[in-house]
Parts: sequence; structure tokens; C-alpha cells
Amino acid sequence: MTVRSFKLKSLIIGVSLFVIPAYLTACSKPAEVPVEEMAAEAAPEITTNNQTSEARTDTPSLPQLAYDYSFSLSAPDKALDSLLSAHRNACTAAGAATCQVISMDSTSDRAQHFQSHRLILRATPQWIESFRNDLNKQLAATDGRIETQTIATEDLTAQMVDHEARINNQIALRDNLQTTLRTHRGKMADIIELQNQLSEVQSQIDSARSQLALMKKRVAMSKVTLTYSGAAAAQSQGTLSPLLSAFGSVGPNFIAVMTFMVMIFSYVLPFAVVLAPIVWFVTRRKKKPAKAPAA
Repeated sequence: MTVRSFKLKSLIIGVSLFVIPAYLTACSKPAEVPVEEMAAEAAPEITTNNQTSEARTDTPSLPQLAYDYSFSLSAPDKALDSLLSAHRNACTAAGAATCQVISMDSTSDRAQHFQSHRLILRATPQWIESFRNDLNKQLAATDGRIETQTIATEDLTAQMVDHEARINNQIALRDNLQTTLRTHRGKMADIIELQNQLSEVQSQIDSARSQLALMKKRVAMSKVTLTYSGAAAAQSQGTLSPLLSAFGSVGPNFIAVMTFMVMIFSYVLPFAVVLAPIVWFVTRRKKKPAKAPAA
């Protein structure tokens, strides 16, 4: 073996010993992502979250409105019961989370062939909107109609904000009282006083939370009052309402006049009791004849 071939083999072995371990190490290590690429990939998510947070902060709170719907319906007498049952069953089938039957009452007079029903519901705005759309179709199928309908609203935004602020303040006060009670090392009377204050504050928190929950329920579910009456009764009441109103005011007017007369008599009677003897005495004295002069 020549010197030249020996040097060539030595060079090949040395390169192999350096390259093979480096290749194996590169294959076993996971691929590293440059820091710039990682920052570029994470940047859109950070920007999106910041934009969402700013949007939530800048968006004003919507008005908290409580709606009160009232419908006066008229239909033939034979269709009133079926119409009432259909509305009540529709509310019950929707579930308590969507619609609730608050009360239902009926009034009937067989002598005058008059009957009236009233149904009070509490439902979500979506259910009420669907109910109003179906109501016209139901009335058209039963030859009924809507006599009157009203929508009243009450803005509860200020009250709800005040209750939430009051609850937060009371919670902070309660926490301070609890901390003071845990760390206090004074007299027993002071500890009892702190416990009484803590109990009173907790009671105020519970009361405010109940009122706030009630207002939220009024906003989430609106009140619906449905009044059903026969078509003939509704028409007669509309035509003869002035005359019926006049007859209905006879009794109250008579009572009012009699009350006024009794009040006047009660004021005059004391004067009559005092002045009647004086007037009688003066009148009798004037009528007494004068004595004849002596001879």
C-alpha cells in the first residue's frame, strides 16, 4: 500500500466519522421553527382578541324593557271555548321556559247569553311574535276579530343598574366585615355587633338579588293578557255603551247626593240645637200681652 492510498483512506474514514453522527443527530431532533415565524403566526390571534375586547368594552348596554301585551278578542259563542283551549294548550306545549300560564278565569250569564274569559300568560318575545302571527289566522277561521290591542313598555335599565351597583357595594362591605370578624380580638359585645351587621348586610344582598332576578325575568318574558267575549255581546256593548254607562251611574250618583245631604245636616244640627231655645224664648216674650194700667 502506497502512502498516497493510505492518506486517501484515512480522509474518507475521518469524514465518515464526522458526517454520520451529525446526520443521525439531525434526524433525531425535531425541526425548530424560527422565532420570527412563530411570532407571525401568533400575531393575528392576539390582534383578534384585542379587537374583541375593545368591542365588548365600547358596546353600550341595550335598554332593558319589560313589555305588557293586551288583546281583546271577540268570536261567536260556540268558538270561544275552543279558542281559549287552543291558546292555553299552545302555551303549555311550548314549555315552562318559553311560556307560562299565570291565571285563567271565566264569567257567564245564561239569562243574558253572555260569557267572557280571560287568560294571562308570560312568554318570551319569540313565542309572542309567533303567537301574534297565528292569531289572525285562528280568528279568521272562527269568524272572530281583535277588538282592541295595546302594548305597554317599562324601561328597567336604571333600576337594574342601581341594583347591581348596590349588590357589589354590599358584597364588598360583607367581605370587609368577615375579615374584621376573623381578625378581631376584642370584647364579646363587639363580636356580636359585627355578627349582627354581617347578617343585616347579607339579608340586604339577598333581597337585592331577588328583585334583580325578578326584573330580569320581566325583561326576558313579557306579560300577555287575552280577553275573550262573544261577538254579539261585544257589538251590543259597543252600541249601547253610553246608555249602559248612564244606567250604571244612577246608583253612585244617588248615593253621592244622599251623602252630601247627610253631611249638610250634620253641620246644621248643632246650630239648630243651640239656637232653637233662644229663638223660642225671644218669640214667646214678644207675644206676651202687656199689663193694663192700674185705676
